[in-house]
Amino acid sequence: MNAAVYHGRDDVRVEDLPIPSVGPGEVLIRVHACGVCPTDLKKIHDGKLEPPRVFGHETAGVIAEVGEGVSWQVGDRVVVHHHIPCLKCFYCERKFYAQCPQFKETGTTAGFEPSGGGFAEFVLARDWIVERGLVRIPDDVSFEEATFVEPVNCCLKAVQYARVREGDVALVFGQGAMGLALDQLLTLDDIRVVAIDPIAERLARARVFGAEALMPNDDVACFARQLTEGRGADVAMLATDHPSALEQAIEATRPGARIVLFAHTQVGTRAEVEVGNLCVLDKRLFGAYSASYDLQVRAAEVVFTGRVKVADLITHRFPLDEIGHAIAVASNPSASSLKVVVTP
Repeated sequence: MNAAVYHGRDDVRVEDLPIPSVGPGEVLIRVHACGVCPTDLKKIHDGKLEPPRVFGHETAGVIAEVGEGVSWQVGDRVVVHHHIPCLKCFYCERKFYAQCPQFKETGTTAGFEPSGGGFAEFVLARDWIVERGLVRIPDDVSFEEATFVEPVNCCLKAVQYARVREGDVALVFGQGAMGLALDQLLTLDDIRVVAIDPIAERLARARVFGAEALMPNDDVACFARQLTEGRGADVAMLATDHPSALEQAIEATRPGARIVLFAHTQVGTRAEVEVGNLCVLDKRLFGAYSASYDLQVRAAEVVFTGRVKVADLITHRFPLDEIGHAIAVASNPSASSLKVVVTP
């Protein structure tokens, strides 16, 4: 099979690999679509992980082979979660699933060290993924749309952490595909969304989804106070890791507000903040990382029913042999680019 193999920093090559062998409890999936996630891009550009690997974890396809004891059938259309928690450990008992040791162990591979494997023609799902991490795709939902189940789950988790209430004002910094998904989820809960991004075309999309829109050089704090009788926004969600976004979020939110770090997924990222503002004004600053097992059903429902219009977020599609172009487009946000999908 063909697979996009990572060989180090900014070095990904399409190569011929053996199709993974299927063991008891496992399934082999013919990949039809895999979204390009910023987390994978960071790994490719950093080059810190030991090669070779095959990345790609927003994966949807058709079951091509099943192992002994598997109830799924060849031909079933599925979206694949690459991380699934044990549901038994200290962190799972407290619903911090992303900190579970089993969750941190990637359960899908196209060969080499398991690293997602979606940038390949076939991917193998290990037994614990097959048990609780496969989601059936309805016949009227495309594989491309289905690739959003895991990333929308991440967005739902961030919204859950933010503890928004009907009528709240939420600032969403960064209007890439995930920022626009956050906009949609928040408006479903009757939250007043203020979208912030330097690209005017992305702000235009946010307006279509019901958000009010600002450029970063606008006075975000002043606008937020105008909407809230002088208090400031109730919530800020950072779908960008640009340092200025955090500074603006702290300034523009009210006492007792929640500020959610969503895009800061790279260990070692640092930011300088005015902590007195956080402490004296009882503001909460916290992270929301990865997906939640408890939200799998909800995430699939909002994607499959079109309540979150994920098809509108896809701007580029590339075959596997053009993975270099896919990475380049996804790594360089522009007025015309949002979600990039690879179609092996």
